[in-house]
Amino acid sequence: MDIYWLEQSASDVPLGDRWLNGSERARFDRLPIPKRRADWRLGRWTAKCAVSLYLNLPRDQEALAGVELRPAPLGAPEVFLHGRPAPVVLSLSHSRGTGFCAIAPSGAQMGCDLETVEPRSAAFLADYFTGEEQRSVAQTPLARRDRLLTLLWSTKESVLKALGCGLRLDTRSVIAAPAGFLQACGEEWRRVSAAHLGGSAFYGWWRESRDLVWTVVADPPPFRLFKST
Repeated sequence: MDIYWLEQSASDVPLGDRWLNGSERARFDRLPIPKRRADWRLGRWTAKCAVSLYLNLPRDQEALAGVELRPAPLGAPEVFLHGRPAPVVLSLSHSRGTGFCAIAPSGAQMGCDLETVEPRSAAFLADYFTGEEQRSVAQTPLARRDRLLTLLWSTKESVLKALGCGLRLDTRSVIAAPAGFLQACGEEWRRVSAAHLGGSAFYGWWRESRDLVWTVVADPPPFRLFKST
């Protein structure tokens, strides 16, 4: 299985709304907070561009208006083309003005997440992470702990998105195991695995770039990861 990913920045999002359809404009108009509005536009633009590239569709704004994301009953995004379900699975995240989207064939369980590296409190570590993960963070050199904690959190988010339920499930039900964390690999993708207490196992990739942590996980493995161009 091949999974493609795409990154877009806030500066990539057009000023106008021709790339949104009528229902999307209505949803956007109901958002009261400026930052939420900007994040919503960035996420939708990134997703529409990813779908267009993956399915080899036209990239003009009028054509992108035919690509729509609708929330499933549990909130995960589902892709529609001109009102009909598209043959793809899509996951979406954004942080600090960057949009991140991963896309795969129908039938896969797949999730992605993007998180800013920042200090987290001791209470955050105690409330959302397993004892094993807490010990792993404690054994990590101090200068790298914030990055490891962000990576573990991002992996959990990706798994919960792949399961279609997001943070409705206890994050401690997912145990993350990144590979090569202390190795200097620049911005290259490295392996990560995670297990859900319900019995599911997920495999994927993680990377660091610009004080951001990126994760993509999926079931079934193995899969290859490509950047959309």
